Amino acid sequence: MQKAAVKMKPRIVFSQAMRIALAALVGLASVHPAFAATHNFTLTVGKGQIDIGGGMKYAAWTYNGAVPGPVLRVRQGDTVNIKLDNPTGDAHGIFVGAAQIAPHHFGGDPLTPVSYSFKADVPGVFAYHCTAIPVLDHIAGGMYGMMIVEPRNGWPSGPAQEVTLVQGEFYGLPNASGLINGDHAKMVAALPDFVVFNGKLNNYSLDHPIPLKTHKLVRIFFLNAGPNLNSTFDIEGVIFKNVYAGGNPANVTHGLDTYTVGPGASAVFEFQVDEPGNYPFADSSRAAAYKGALGIFSVKP
Repeated sequence: MQKAAVKMKPRIVFSQAMRIALAALVGLASVHPAFAATHNFTLTVGKGQIDIGGGMKYAAWTYNGAVPGPVLRVRQGDTVNIKLDNPTGDAHGIFVGAAQIAPHHFGGDPLTPVSYSFKADVPGVFAYHCTAIPVLDHIAGGMYGMMIVEPRNGWPSGPAQEVTLVQGEFYGLPNASGLINGDHAKMVAALPDFVVFNGKLNNYSLDHPIPLKTHKLVRIFFLNAGPNLNSTFDIEGVIFKNVYAGGNPANVTHGLDTYTVGPGASAVFEFQVDEPGNYPFADSSRAAAYKGALGIFSVKP
């Protein structure tokens, strides 16, 4: 008696190349979630004196009580909800460079709250700032900050030591009490008295430098908030491995020792230091460095 034939299920054979590709896809999915997130940011307008270093204070408008305002960080594809809380009685607004929506959403007055949503479709480093007229005075008065939109699949060069630097300008000289009131004529003439990183004169001196480690990639998120001058960013003893114009990995240049960033524009700088020491960084405009746009990276093993 003839035995019935046994049906065998077809066997799928994966080549070594296919196995590697599948493993990479699984790893990518585990590191970078498939589902976009939603971020709710509420920024509160303030008015008051802020410490800008050197024993001086500046009569500023602020987001969340600081100049620059807080760093807002999301991932490409995320939904961003922006709300402006303005208890001052003055007209203010908030423009976010990452938002591709009609500009009428950005402005407001004390009777019209500012609130809008957008999808962060493009990776990069973007400015946010006040939109009230005159915009020049409101940005120079301190109403600016940075938004980072991380690339959907992460940075091509992988993890790094991260630093955020926002360059800004202050216009006016201190009175006998050390208080500076913004000088509109100097703003229009683009003649700042002080140029600073992260809101303070000589913010990262030898007394409080930015610490880094040798043999590890460094990634600087850099924004030139302006409102008027270019910044040519430079670190002594460093050649940048990668410079991403606008902070977008699609716009990459290699092997630069300086790079110019216009007002309202940005870049991401990547480099590695192999020898311990103090590495000064500055705006290569000697006048800007003299006015405060310089600091120190303290690199140790």
